[in-house]
Amino acid sequence: MACGSSLVGYVKQCGEKLIGGTKNIYMIAYNDLKFIDGSTSVYSMTAGKVSEVGLQTSKKFVKIEVENKNNNVVDTITVGDNGIISGNFAFTATMVGYSAEANQFVSSLLGQPVAIIISLQNGSYVIGGLEGTVYLKESVGTISATDLNRTLSFNGEIYAPTPELDKTILATLI
Repeated sequence: MACGSSLVGYVKQCGEKLIGGTKNIYMIAYNDLKFIDGSTSVYSMTAGKVSEVGLQTSKKFVKIEVENKNNNVVDTITVGDNGIISGNFAFTATMVGYSAEANQFVSSLLGQPVAIIISLQNGSYVIGGLEGTVYLKESVGTISATDLNRTLSFNGEIYAPTPELDKTILATLI
């Protein structure tokens, strides 16, 4: 935000907007996104929500089955002493099962940026990774008497809080 900008008001949230937790996640390789026509960005925003995401022909976000519906999304935004705004996006999810398919999926994630749509328990959606800076940073497989899963930790640099996705465009993305 530019110096000297007017502030935007905030009304305290209540009711269903305060329900925490995640329901589903959807991912796409950043290379499967494309610039919005006439833009140098893969997304556009309207009224503070992502209102368009450019997809390469025949590419869609894929659903990732998760074991624990309480996966974590954390974004941290800081302003340095020099006035530079920087931040970090972190997302941790536990995939159901430990299988050849799960291992192939994890291998396909390694070394490439991804974008992630996260369906929240309150019915809204957030989307991270649209700057091409979010990567799988760690994958931990657990095989034990009580667990058979793989925990994935994504991390990347961001320049603004994780935006909400306009859910009216969801059907065009998945």
